[in-house]
Amino acid sequence: MAPPSSYGPSEGGHGRSDASGFSRYYEVIREHWLLIVVCTIIAVIAAAVYVSVAPKSYTATSELLANPAQADDTDLFSLPVLHTSGDPTQDILTAAALVTTPQVADSVIAKLGLHTSAGALLANVQSIPIGQSNLVGVSAEASTASQARAIANAFANQVIVVRTAALHAAIMAQLPSLQNSVNQLPPADRNGPGSLGEELTTLKQLLAANDPTLSVVAAAELPTSPSSPKTKLSLVAGLFGGLLLGIGAAFAFSALDPRIRREDQVRELLDGVPVLARIPQVGRRKTPGPLIPNDLSLPALEAYRTLRTSLATRASGKPQAYLLTGCAPSEGKTTSAISLAVALAQGGGRVILIEADLRRPRIASSLGLKPEIGTEQVLSGESTLRDALMPIWFDSTPMHVLPARGAGAGLADRLSFAVAQHLIAAAKEQADFVVIDSPPLTAVIDALPLAQLADEILLVVRAGHSRLTKLAQLAEILNNQGAYPTGVVMVGGTAQLGAYSYGDYLMPERPSGSGGGDSNSTRSGDGRESRRGRDRIRQT
Repeated sequence: MAPPSSYGPSEGGHGRSDASGFSRYYEVIREHWLLIVVCTIIAVIAAAVYVSVAPKSYTATSELLANPAQADDTDLFSLPVLHTSGDPTQDILTAAALVTTPQVADSVIAKLGLHTSAGALLANVQSIPIGQSNLVGVSAEASTASQARAIANAFANQVIVVRTAALHAAIMAQLPSLQNSVNQLPPADRNGPGSLGEELTTLKQLLAANDPTLSVVAAAELPTSPSSPKTKLSLVAGLFGGLLLGIGAAFAFSALDPRIRREDQVRELLDGVPVLARIPQVGRRKTPGPLIPNDLSLPALEAYRTLRTSLATRASGKPQAYLLTGCAPSEGKTTSAISLAVALAQGGGRVILIEADLRRPRIASSLGLKPEIGTEQVLSGESTLRDALMPIWFDSTPMHVLPARGAGAGLADRLSFAVAQHLIAAAKEQADFVVIDSPPLTAVIDALPLAQLADEILLVVRAGHSRLTKLAQLAEILNNQGAYPTGVVMVGGTAQLGAYSYGDYLMPERPSGSGGGDSNSTRSGDGRESRRGRDRIRQT
């Protein structure tokens, strides 16, 4: 059998995925959109709850003007006022630092009669330069709007009070000695520009005024809304936080969940193996077990016809044996084997459907057959293939089935390489197409000899159910035996399945009361009523 590289994209597949990283991210987000939406909604609700229950606080801001004394101002040179440093930025930072001192905080506490400490009060007050100006914003945060305004205004005013008190104390310390010096001068020399009398007069004027380097230019106004929590900001933060959390959870779920959800995952894992058919899921059904074509929707039937066309084109008129296997039960393997066999027969080919799953055979019960001779008798040599084949019709289309009579692990041991070779050779002599329903080779390797001899191996992969690790294991098992997968049948969607089901993933979309096969029975050629009849299936 040729390795999968010989079946490139031109043969009906897409080859190796060339999807960009962005498209992969998009696929993950698209697959887990509900998880992202749920996380976003929860985060927004949490933000709304926080806004409604969080304590509200208000912020008010007053403004101070800093006018540092220049270096050539001899009147203020020796006094404790704000002096210029030559760097305006540094000057305004110094002015801002003068506001939030313990002395100013103590003065505010005394002024407003607050019951708190200076440190606790300063924790809710900030003095920050405003832009590139000489203005300092004094912001206070409190539990009420009026208190926030009162504290902001009190800090702006009390810093001037504290600084003025320090200025006046320094002037009072200088006045006695300066007054004595003036008194000792002749009256004619006491006054005039640059005289001690003029300096004395300036100090007395400063003693009657506030600190000339700081002044309040804007009192704080009453806040109209809380500054915390910020309703709009909190909701927006919840929205974006929920989106980020949801997207992160989606990628984490995608990384931790090993199930196959996209075709590109299969194409990347099975490099060069094309996806030959995409079987849509159209519903669920209560009864577990494989489905027959009569149960399938028109899109599903068309997908199997597409698979038939791809395989028939490859066959080039030579008899072909197709083995269908999968990673685990409940992936649609038996349903796909039956539907492919019927589609090939409807295309005009002679078809034999062989049941090689001897541990959990389902074909006989699905088709309503009661075989007297089964696969196990052919494998043991008790019967020939020709004698064991059961002809059936789907509508007016004939085909032959080799079902298994019963389940048993001991029967599977009879399937040796030589027996498998004889079985496939005999089947090819009597049919154009041989479809073999194999058990999942990752669970049991009973049908591995058939896989080594089949012309093509089709892997049935079910989106949302098959696991990447199992698919990789299956590919490794086949490759180690020189049996290369040549195509993938991608079954879409998930369904609730019975413990012994290999199929059950499609439901027919029919008007109520039309053929489900429950009320119409089919009789075998010897007159016995079959267990599970269909009005469109006939057996002779």
